[in-house]
Amino acid sequence: MAEETNTELLDECWDMIFKHLNHESDQDSISLVCKRFLSITNFSKVSIKVTSPSIQVLSRLLQRFTNLKKIQFCRFQGDLNKAVCAVAQSGLDLEELDIPFNESPQTVCFDELGLKMRNLKVLDYSGCLSDADLVKIANSFTQLVELQIGNPFNRSVVTDEGIDYLSSKLKRLRKIDFFFDNRYISDKSLVSLSSNYVFLEHITVSHCRNVTITGISFLINNSCYLKFLHLCEHWKIEPLRFTTFLPKLQILIFVNLSISDEFLYSIASARIPLTEFSLSYCEGYTFTGISRLLRSCHQSLKSLVLRVAQFLTDEHIEYLSSFLYNLTSIELFYCQQLSSSAFVRLTQSCPLLRHLEMSGTSLGKTKYDNDGMIKKNFAIKYLNLSSNSCLSTSCLKKLINICPKVEIIKLSCCFQGKEQLDVADILECNNGFLLGCQNLVVSLKDQKLSNLQKLVAKGSGMNDAMLAMIVRMCPGLIHLNLESCNNTTDEGVKEVVRLCKRLRYLSLSSCWNLDISIVAWIVSNSQSLRKLVSPSHKYPDEEEQKQFLQQGCLVSKAYIY
Repeated sequence: MAEETNTELLDECWDMIFKHLNHESDQDSISLVCKRFLSITNFSKVSIKVTSPSIQVLSRLLQRFTNLKKIQFCRFQGDLNKAVCAVAQSGLDLEELDIPFNESPQTVCFDELGLKMRNLKVLDYSGCLSDADLVKIANSFTQLVELQIGNPFNRSVVTDEGIDYLSSKLKRLRKIDFFFDNRYISDKSLVSLSSNYVFLEHITVSHCRNVTITGISFLINNSCYLKFLHLCEHWKIEPLRFTTFLPKLQILIFVNLSISDEFLYSIASARIPLTEFSLSYCEGYTFTGISRLLRSCHQSLKSLVLRVAQFLTDEHIEYLSSFLYNLTSIELFYCQQLSSSAFVRLTQSCPLLRHLEMSGTSLGKTKYDNDGMIKKNFAIKYLNLSSNSCLSTSCLKKLINICPKVEIIKLSCCFQGKEQLDVADILECNNGFLLGCQNLVVSLKDQKLSNLQKLVAKGSGMNDAMLAMIVRMCPGLIHLNLESCNNTTDEGVKEVVRLCKRLRYLSLSSCWNLDISIVAWIVSNSQSLRKLVSPSHKYPDEEEQKQFLQQGCLVSKAYIY
């Protein structure tokens, strides 16, 4: 008899198949099929975000997902030091750890973490720091490649001596971001970094008021591998003096700086092949300076951000768009002279554009008379049209019709007076995610209109009737955020649970019209739900949270801002 061939797929093959699922949350359903699939999906999980303050919950997650490489604490309100100790004692071989800003001055056990996490390559720590902490980081994590430290809202006392010691020890570092609101860091720190890190590729310097253009110039001219430079806060920047061509520099981000046209000319003259350029809340420059710079790098430029460039007009955008045809992303934030004409021009002249933001402009203020020759732009996937109070729903529909393949639409703080957004009309135009909608109304349509998966309607005034109609039209919702929707009651939420069988995330944060008992009802009646944000800042407690978790749903308290 011929030997039987084993036709069973290897775990690695199943893992590859699972990774091609349409939505990451679908792996939750796969893990329920059998113990083998549960084991495969557990092992394939390489990153998690930790929000629960319960150390018990965290410990269970660390025991379940044994192949984690990245842990990010997000809005964590518990004992941060105990949580980090739990990570250190887990036996995981982490490569990336993100510890966020926490309002309480908690210390973190870098010594113990460093003993256990020898292969850590990325550390993001936004807590209070001193030179002594930098010494611990430098001695504990010798394999670090990326480091982000400090927070401009913290009173960290880090000096040039601390940065100098750090740069002398961490020889593998390629990326460093530091945010310190103090006067103890000067040009000396930039000299140390550029002298010790020959292969430095990425640096952010924020709120360091004693750093001058001399230090910045030294850094740039002595970091031939530099790709990314981000400068933020309070400097007056003079024209740069480039001593060499910088073929690798690709991204320049300037925030809240005083610059001049001459500064922009100096960048243009250096022939830098920029792929991303950003000016946010900067002053002192004009259209002449920005246009010369953009023309110099128009072939390579993919992303452009101009925030609060009040001088920009529709005519300026028409001129710029004639040579920015390679753009894939543009953000024009609070450029208040821009109208629908600028929007249409960008969609017509930039065929590769995928990401378009025009928030805080004058969209809808004046009528745009098209000549019937407007082409559809099928590349655009993301639209942020927030804070356009003059935008009418009729104007919005015309703009969205130009972008039939848009997937995400952000409309917070739009419309004025009695103007209301009919969700049904928008869903007929596209199958996108709706984010941050206010002044909502839903017309009566029984048919399923959309494959909408994500709806963020914080503070929208959503009531039970509107909610019921939306979920009937969009039963495939996976993510629903009803934060601060105080017109929604228990009945409306129950209708969501009954009709949305794929719902994974539901936020009821600060929905004061809900009874707290709705939380237990939701967890018991929604088999697909994996995360629920409670209406209350006090419920559930740790024991109740543990019970909900045993039913397969992580329930967290309402967010405190």
